[in-house]
Amino acid sequence: MSSVIRCIDLGTRFGSRWIHRHLDLEVQAGEILAIVGGSGSGKTTLLRSIIGLNPIAEGSIEIFGQSLDHLNSEAGRALRQRWGVLFQLGALFSALTVFENIAFPLREWGGFRKEDICALVALKLQMVGLRPEDADKLPAELSGGMVKRVALARALALDAEILFLDEPTSGLDPIAAADFDQLLRQIQADIGLTVVMISHDLESIAATADRVAVLSGGKVLSIGPLQDVAQVDDPYVRNFFHGSRGELVLQSLQNRSATP
Repeated sequence: MSSVIRCIDLGTRFGSRWIHRHLDLEVQAGEILAIVGGSGSGKTTLLRSIIGLNPIAEGSIEIFGQSLDHLNSEAGRALRQRWGVLFQLGALFSALTVFENIAFPLREWGGFRKEDICALVALKLQMVGLRPEDADKLPAELSGGMVKRVALARALALDAEILFLDEPTSGLDPIAAADFDQLLRQIQADIGLTVVMISHDLESIAATADRVAVLSGGKVLSIGPLQDVAQVDDPYVRNFFHGSRGELVLQSLQNRSATP
């Protein structure tokens, strides 16, 4: 399986404080990779660095074999069109309707006729399980689960090949979170997306992730299937994966694996 994202000897810092140092990470094509770590471990900073929102101090980041630092503006723009981002809490434009939020990247990047935009927005609404009449609603009229679905539709508006998610189930009740996990897994399977997900929701990780990367000490402490990573001897791993809630999730995962 080929790598679509490579972080090589990566270093990031704010002022004199290093967030990451000598961090190496590869994301494989077509997988869902969950990134976990304690508070201050730099999960969101890593995601923002990969998509070019935070500068890096050392090392390099390659996406589809290309580094944003070495591309001219036109090539960099073309590369950015190959991924979508769902920010924490959705980050919808509050004054725009659902239709206008999803249409925003289509209009921003240009080249689409009005009728094409209407057709694409309708398609993305259907893809995330929303009704045509939802297009005219404002974000304030939506439930938390619907906000996440609209944000997902916007992130996929340009047929992204990579999807970046920052705490996608944050703020959702357990039923809405489970529904979102199922939707994400279905879309990923249908169109072959590569997904990089920052999350602290162990149930969501167990339901969706092919592999898990644990950040600790500015590096990737461990990466692999959830059940393997959970066996690493580390204080954060023990607290996160082996508390009472974590043990229940791991046991459920084992039971599903054992079912023929």
